[in-house]
Amino acid sequence: MEQRTDRITAAYVDLAVNVAITFGLDAGVRVLHEQKTAPAVVQRVLIDGGPRRGATSTMPVPSSRGAP
Repeated sequence: MEQRTDRITAAYVDLAVNVAITFGLDAGVRVLHEQKTAPAVVQRVLIDGGPRRGATSTMPVPSSRGAP
């Protein structure tokens, strides 16, 4: 699979994955649908849990900003 060159779409995919983890699959799908992401991408990354081009991580990492 090729590395994604569209960084904005990649950011929305990352956002949608995190939204789906937090608020459920419907919310994650809605994020990508509102950005007019191709249905095949929505199917692959959210519904099937398949590979993502240019994924920054496989799991969300908590921010360390709140730590003293």
